[in-house]
Amino acid sequence: MSDYTNDATAVELTEVTKKYGYLQALKSVSLRIKCGEFVAFSGHNGAGKTTLLKIIATHISPSSGSLRIFGEDALKSETRRELRRRIGLVTHLSFLYDELSVRENLLFYARLFGASEEDFLGTAEFLGLQRWYNTPVKQLSHGLRKRAEIVRALIHDPDLILLDEPFSGLDTKTCDLLVSYFR
Repeated sequence: MSDYTNDATAVELTEVTKKYGYLQALKSVSLRIKCGEFVAFSGHNGAGKTTLLKIIATHISPSSGSLRIFGEDALKSETRRELRRRIGLVTHLSFLYDELSVRENLLFYARLFGASEEDFLGTAEFLGLQRWYNTPVKQLSHGLRKRAEIVRALIHDPDLILLDEPFSGLDTKTCDLLVSYFR
């Protein structure tokens, strides 16, 4: 992770709107998140929480408005790729390959980011995944898959971590572990 002062801005959205055809998922959202802050978005199903996280993660573009991440214009294609390397994202959609084992998946993503097995071993063990290293992801329970997704998102030591419904499918012990990890 990079070193930032608590006054530095990690994310700044200004008047962000997202439309899917006639459906308006977000309307004029503005917010500023400082480095080191923990922020939670709550709302009913369909309120736009996942859409907002996907915009911040630069996976989708807003219909209008601006997005700056660490002071950079995140909507410019030339900065987007570099910014994505600084973001760890977990959504309710899996980025893991079902046919690969947990270890193979994590090694694959580690190599994408120039990391090694040593870079994720501690986090995987902390979240209790070592027992399932050689298990194909398709055989994991929802909670174990979520743990593997979290480790995948943290492999490259991102400056910005975005977790969509981070406790969904996790048992109480793992939820407590996750909270303590981020403290």
